[in-house]
Amino acid sequence: MAVKSRTVSDKKKEMAIDALNQVLDSKFLAALAEPSRIEVLKQVIRFGKADISELSEGLSLDRSVISRHLITLQEAGILIRDKQGKHVYYQLDPNQAIQKFKVILNHLEEMVAICCPPINS
Repeated sequence: MAVKSRTVSDKKKEMAIDALNQVLDSKFLAALAEPSRIEVLKQVIRFGKADISELSEGLSLDRSVISRHLITLQEAGILIRDKQGKHVYYQLDPNQAIQKFKVILNHLEEMVAICCPPINS
């Protein structure tokens, strides 16, 4: 029984798949997968920099739920947290968020080039 040897292109494809899977399984995308978390993120973007009191205006979520969503978004590198006295302010971390999207896009482009060549019509 012959064992099929893996070619360089098979190894390259497998490495690209593994890299893309790591990116797709990241905290970043998991944080963006929750619709109510997206609503919280939209509030942060609307206000620019705000505490939970301001962010809870217009949201039909309990403050404790909003707080958990804010922490998740911060841990995913989407928000910056700034504590000033008793108040904690959140704002978008645009450089970090853009960089994370670029990494995802780069891995996706690499994967597409390897396993999904363009179809000539």
